[in-house]
Amino acid sequence: MKMGYCAALTGGIACGKSTVAEFWRQWGAEVLDADPVAHALIAPGGECVEAVAREFGDCVRAAKGGIDRRSLGAIVFADTSARERLNQRLHPAVIRRMRAWAAGIRRDGKLGVAVVPLLFEAGMEKDWDAVVCVAATEKTMLERLAERGLAPAAARARIASQWPVREKMARADRVIENDGSLAELEKKCRAVWNDLFEQGE
Repeated sequence: MKMGYCAALTGGIACGKSTVAEFWRQWGAEVLDADPVAHALIAPGGECVEAVAREFGDCVRAAKGGIDRRSLGAIVFADTSARERLNQRLHPAVIRRMRAWAAGIRRDGKLGVAVVPLLFEAGMEKDWDAVVCVAATEKTMLERLAERGLAPAAARARIASQWPVREKMARADRVIENDGSLAELEKKCRAVWNDLFEQGE
């Protein structure tokens, strides 16, 4: 059996990573998003619940068990050192799961897309056959975050918590710029799909 092909999709917050991943899922790729993987780790019974609670205190525990992500987010998006401490407790487990999934994709001869917002921050860029960055201007990102209900200060804090999009673009193998319409994005997604995945098959 031929080996599969596994690409990573990264980029800034509100740049459209999930939309790109959904196009590619519809066209035949299997998709795994790192965010739900991380959320499961701090859900009731999750592997990292106790480590996170020990680090940040009972104030982040949810009433029904697990970690209250809203309370945790209020802490880590306002404090760089707190965010780093959280990442130290979550990233190793997330990385293990993502690598195991990618190994299965390659073993089974499939096409895979891993959505990893903190790909470069976590040092995972070498784990994939290609890295694609979805990018947008800060103006576009702020507008989209406002549509999600985030106040301007909170939105800027979320953007500042990640590497600058320009730096991610410079390190990626391919870039999809997403400041236009959905139709324009789909066209760009198709071009990168044909370039990467048709060769990977």
